[in-house]
Order: sequence, then C-alpha cells, then structure tokens
Amino acid sequence: MTDATGSDYLLDALESEGVTDLFGLIGEGNSHLLDRTHDYSVQYRYARHEQVAVGMADGYARVTGSVGVCTLTHGPGLTNGVTSIAAADRDGVPLVIFVGDTDREGRETSLQYLDHRALADPIDVYGTRVETSGDLPRAIRAAFDAARTRSGPALVEVPGDIQRGNAPGSTYRPKPRATQRVRPDPDRLAEAATVLDDADAPGILIGGGATHSGAADAVVSLADHLGAPVFSTYFAKGLLGDDHPLHAGIAGTFMTPAADELIWDVDALLAVGARLSGKSTRYGELFADAEIVQIDLDRGALGTYRDPTVGLVGDARAACGTLADRVEAAPERTERIRAAIEAADDPADLPTETAPERVDPREVCLALAERFPDDGTVTIDSGNNTGFPALFHPLGRGGRMLVNGNFGTMGYALPAALGTAVAEREPVCCYTGDGAFLQVVQDVETAVRLSLPVCIAVLNDESYGIIRHRQRMEYGRETAASYGGPDLAATARGLGADAATVRSIGDLDVVDDFLSKPDGPLVLDVRTIRDVTRPGFPPY
Repeated sequence: MTDATGSDYLLDALESEGVTDLFGLIGEGNSHLLDRTHDYSVQYRYARHEQVAVGMADGYARVTGSVGVCTLTHGPGLTNGVTSIAAADRDGVPLVIFVGDTDREGRETSLQYLDHRALADPIDVYGTRVETSGDLPRAIRAAFDAARTRSGPALVEVPGDIQRGNAPGSTYRPKPRATQRVRPDPDRLAEAATVLDDADAPGILIGGGATHSGAADAVVSLADHLGAPVFSTYFAKGLLGDDHPLHAGIAGTFMTPAADELIWDVDALLAVGARLSGKSTRYGELFADAEIVQIDLDRGALGTYRDPTVGLVGDARAACGTLADRVEAAPERTERIRAAIEAADDPADLPTETAPERVDPREVCLALAERFPDDGTVTIDSGNNTGFPALFHPLGRGGRMLVNGNFGTMGYALPAALGTAVAEREPVCCYTGDGAFLQVVQDVETAVRLSLPVCIAVLNDESYGIIRHRQRMEYGRETAASYGGPDLAATARGLGADAATVRSIGDLDVVDDFLSKPDGPLVLDVRTIRDVTRPGFPPY
C-alpha cells in the first residue's frame, strides 16, 4: 500500500469486515480518518451528538445482525458517547467504536487527554489501544472478534499520528467466522429435555438471541410439541407475532392479560436467548420457584441474572430444533394453552380515558399500529412512555421492537430509529417522551439531512412522567418533575422536519401523508392525558 496511511488501512479493514456504514461525529482526533473516507465505499453518517452517533450504530446493529461501527474523537467525544456504549453493553449489542486519540508524543499533556481504554473497564466493554502502526491489524481484528463473541461493544484507541503515519505493510485479513450453527452439548440437551418433560406447566421465554438466530419456526415447533406458552422480552416481541396462538405476550413489567394469566403457573422455564433480566422477571418475582433451562450463544450470558438449572451454550434455533425432537408430546396441554390465550382480554379492549385537548397514549399507539406495517420496526424510549407501545402497538411476525431494556437510557429511541432507517430505508415508528426527546432533539436535523423516514411520536405529558407519578405515590407531592415545554412541533419545523401537534386521534391522519411519501421525518407533538400511567406502574 504505497503512500497509504494508517487511516487508509483502517478503512480498508472496515471494507474487508463487510462494513458499509460508519457512524460518528468529527473532532480533532478522527478528522484524518474521516477525510480519507472519500476514497472508500464506506458511507460516513454523522450525528449532532456522540450519544446519538453511538445510538445510531446500536439500532443499525440490531436490525442488520451485523456489527455497528462508530468513530468518536478523544476526551469529551468519548465521554459524550459513553451512555450509549453502556446501554449497548447491557443489551448485548455488538459495536466497534474507534476513538481518535491524541498523538503519542505529549499525549498526557494534551488538552483533551483521557485514558480511553481505562474508561472501558467500569462499563465492562472490551478496550484496546493501537501502540504502533504494525499493531493496527491485531487491534482491529481483536475488536471485531470481541464484539461478535462477547455480544457487546469494543473500544479501539487509534492515536492521531498513527492515523496520519504510514500504513502497515501487510494486507488486513478478517478472522474467519464459523459457518455452522453451534450446537449445545448432547448430554446437556438430554438434561434440559428431562427438566421440561418433568414439568406440569412448562413455559418458553424468547429474547434477542432467539431473534438474532432466526429461531421462530423452531420455537413454534417446540412450544406446540411441549404444550408451552411462549412469552417474549421486548427484543423478541415480533419474532412470532402478537397474533400467534401460542404467543402469550411480553413477560415482566408490561404483561398482556394472557401472559399475566399463564406465567404464574410456570414451573419450568426455557429461556431462549434471554438473559432473565429484571424487566422480564419483575426483578425476580416471576419464575422464582421454577426450574430454569437457559440457551445462549454467549457463555458469559448464562447466569447473568439467575443461575440456570441447566445452561446450554449454543445457537437458539439449533437447540430448540433438537429439543423439539426430544421432549414428549403433550397435545392436550397445547390445546389448553391455545384456548387460554384466545380467551384472554385483548389489550385493545381495555378502557381508556378522555380529557379536553388531550389524548390517551394507549389510543395513540393502537391508532399508529393500524397505520404502520406490522412487520416493521418500532423504537421505544425510557420513561412513562415505554409501556404504552410495548403493550398497545402489536407487531406481526417479522416486526421488531427496539428498546434499551436493561439500562433505561433516556434519548434511546430516536438514535435507534435513525440507525434502523439508515439500514432499511423503510418507515420506522419511534415512540419517545417529551423529556427524552429534548435530550436528543438536535438530531431531528440528522433525519432531515439523511432523508430518513422516521415518524417520531412524542408522548408529551410536559413532565418526567414516571418520576412525577412515583413522587406523588411515595411523597404525596412532586418536585422538579413537571415543566412547561417548548412548542415541539415548531421546534421540529425549525430543524427542517414536517411536524404536527396532536390533540385528538383524528389529528393522526397526517401520518397517512407521511407513509404515502416517506422521504424524511415527521414529528408528532402528542399532547397526552397527564395522569395516565404506563402499564406495570406501580411498582415496576
């Protein structure tokens, strides 16, 4: 590579790893790298804040199943992005973040010096530093391998003088990846089958690992044979579809009536690509006395929140397919489960509230669900808004719901929606609250600039709603949780987006125009009834 620089080598390596989109925000530390993107096929997608840049890579990774790649500048560039990096780690999202470091000479006296690699330790992500030009191949290869095998972010420090200096003389070669599905140990599979056969009321909990594996058919076959209801985490809500006769709905905080009826009797649970986090177990209340069989491709995920009776390391689809052949058939139990799910109340039939010039957020979600394709992607933020789409925006098979379920990051939904739209170029329905939206509002401009078809429904209760409701419940009053907000529709228009204020369900007709020509964002300032609390409140 005559006259090629370290930046050239890095970009060539990204192409070799199959990377087509690079997210980030420019600064002194990565300006040389980004200058060199003009000569490469990798498309640079910049945000207005580092939290958003990393969040875009997160959403992109979730819907593509590939590693999301991002570049940040040194010091405050990385610290601004740390929240999204930690969020991705908690949810097991594979990312590689290249941090443009200060030059090696005089590094510790530079204005924006920070030991970036050390910062990776407390948020439990892989970190490495490029010490010399010849170290680039190792560092890049190790980061991609860590992201894929650990299912989480990897951080790479690349000093500025290495970016500008001569490239290594060798050609970058990615680490070979397994082409066959990893099958669990046969003896452990036999133990798992015994646990499930011995149960009176087995259940299956599917998570993001099941979605990533494409395990829908194998899960259905196993559930039908075993006579087990299927519960899902947020991350697998659309794997079977909310209308599947064996899918009882989301487990944990935002349970459907069907799930609430069946889940308490489960005495043996098969967790398929699900980590059994607090949200899906009501912080240990659910499945407290059940035998647990846990399947995960990541050995480190086994027992993260609860030690399983039997832990299986392997691919979710392969494991469920094998178990379906090994467990005993229970057709009568299957029919009972189907009947119970069919007879349960439909969330759409639950009572709603009315108020002048305000709308019930549950009705808003149902109305938007009717308009958007049921196999599309929905992103959800953290706060009082979370539970409404989780329960009242049904998805069909193939639909996806993206939420930062294990860290609760405010401002997650918009970046994830932007990354999804970059990957798919199909309309995305993004639910956020006014508090969360105002933390990332500047990146409405990113959606405009990139012509991303994102409908941003801001469920606006003019407060940090979940905090407000909890304060009133626990203290009998509220403090610093309510505020008069700006005109969000006018703010969005100022950033170049189409926008509307929604005070009635009829005002949502503007979404039809958006869907007929989805060539940019639409922001909906949805004035919601302030005293409607999200499902599952209290106490979760």
